[in-house]
Amino acid sequence: MNKKWMIGTLALSLGLLSAGGGAVAASTPTANPIAKTVGASIPGKEGPATINNLTEKSIIPLLVHANAIFSYASQGGGDYKREIFQYKGDEYRYLSSDIGTEQKLLNYIKKAFTHNAAVYYARSQFMDHEGRMTQVNRDYGTSLDFEKATARMVSKNALAAVFELTVPYKNQGANKDVIVKLKKVEGYWRIDVSPNALF
Repeated sequence: MNKKWMIGTLALSLGLLSAGGGAVAASTPTANPIAKTVGASIPGKEGPATINNLTEKSIIPLLVHANAIFSYASQGGGDYKREIFQYKGDEYRYLSSDIGTEQKLLNYIKKAFTHNAAVYYARSQFMDHEGRMTQVNRDYGTSLDFEKATARMVSKNALAAVFELTVPYKNQGANKDVIVKLKKVEGYWRIDVSPNALF
């Protein structure tokens, strides 16, 4: 009797879960599923960029996601007490522990960029010092507003794509034309340009 009761409860639970999932999906027909996959930039909280159908519309959230990743890494990571040191006449800072090793930094950057782009960025913009990743202590960032960008597909096949974007400067009337190369990695599109070259 207990077995039948448990099986019935399990079946009912699974049925309710399925129905509930359908009800949620049906109640939000105007929600943009792409925007939900490219949220905040803190490691472990952003969710992987899961864009597998690359279009002139879906590339914009991917670039916004990539810019958030670039900003987080280029600012040294999360909130922490900055550790500063001098090296060859420059002031350096250590990255926060969540991206504080080369492997952690690469894994984080590869949430939006290809392996080659992430490696180039990590090795050209950061320095391993006594087993911890560091960077020159200065302000980084972009004055471009990728959320308001428009895109035009230049070329695309099953594994690679090129887009031309018109990106406005923040609080300015001017725009900048940006070429973005992408590759498909394990079923999802990744930017194949180093973050510091793009942003």
